[in-house]
Amino acid sequence: MFTFADLCAGIGGFRIGLEQVGGTCIFSADIDLQCEKTYLANHKNSYDSYDIHDINNNTFPYVDVMCAGFPCQPFSIAGKRNGFEDNRSNVFFKIIDLAKHIQPQVIFLENVSNLLRLNKGATFKVVFDQLTHIGYNVYYEILDSSNFGIAQARKRLYIVAIRADINSFGFQFTKKRTSKIPFSSIIVEGDNSIPISEKWQTYIDLYTGKILPSEVPFTLPKTRKKLERIDHDIDLNNCVFQIRSSGIRALSISKPLPTFAVSVSGGGAMIPVYSKERRHLSLLEMKRLMGYEDDFSFSSVSRTNAIKQLANSVCPPVIQSIGKDFVNYITPNTSLLKNTSIG
Repeated sequence: MFTFADLCAGIGGFRIGLEQVGGTCIFSADIDLQCEKTYLANHKNSYDSYDIHDINNNTFPYVDVMCAGFPCQPFSIAGKRNGFEDNRSNVFFKIIDLAKHIQPQVIFLENVSNLLRLNKGATFKVVFDQLTHIGYNVYYEILDSSNFGIAQARKRLYIVAIRADINSFGFQFTKKRTSKIPFSSIIVEGDNSIPISEKWQTYIDLYTGKILPSEVPFTLPKTRKKLERIDHDIDLNNCVFQIRSSGIRALSISKPLPTFAVSVSGGGAMIPVYSKERRHLSLLEMKRLMGYEDDFSFSSVSRTNAIKQLANSVCPPVIQSIGKDFVNYITPNTSLLKNTSIG
């Protein structure tokens, strides 16, 4: 078996995926106390640390694998894209500092795909060079979650850095394990647990052509007067309306939905709407959309926090797949998963 540290742990998406390939988590950390409530409810332990910068290098335990979905906001297209000029990016350098001290066999990181392109590649070069400098061979790939049994086309950058004394040359990521599944396959018919407002009822009438803009009984915001984008071959009476600050997009349920993201403001979340049943997507559907099991619990937090936590998470099936990749590839005489079968 192998041990791992779950840094920037969130609700434990890395932990779920790596435990499924034989890993044992011996250290976890995150600064979000609401996430800790969910983490405790599902993994039966609290975080070992909160602010990663407070972790003492000398008392940090040795682990075979160090993983982290370090903050993506400095690199995201949706954010200001300040890269390493953003203070949140200091988390990456602390991860490097810890890794340099304990020298795990594998450093496993996740971030938004835009990290590769930011500043014409200069920002990612810092990431690559830092990992190389502390003695690792670095491999990376943009993977789409819809190729791993998830009804969501969520593209993320994954980095696997393997300690240079371990024979890993030629390591490759599995890019596809399943065929794509449509969002329609995970819909829970009749689940009206998150009903829409009367205003949303009017918006659906407008977007499906039942009423004209002149018949709307309130002033239409500029970004709500018409649909910003409509998928091809779509039935607007049986689709998903995705709410974005730029406008409303109509998404077909006959294919994976695009990246699940919610804006959270004013104590609520802008949750996608299922037009056929005139309701928001349910929490159960959102769990499935991120690759979590139906029984994953959010009973300790508000619904708004649960949705935010899911939208910020990694997809466990993708983590599991990459875990299989590096476990199967690293030479058998290393301690990592020695004598362990992962299928």
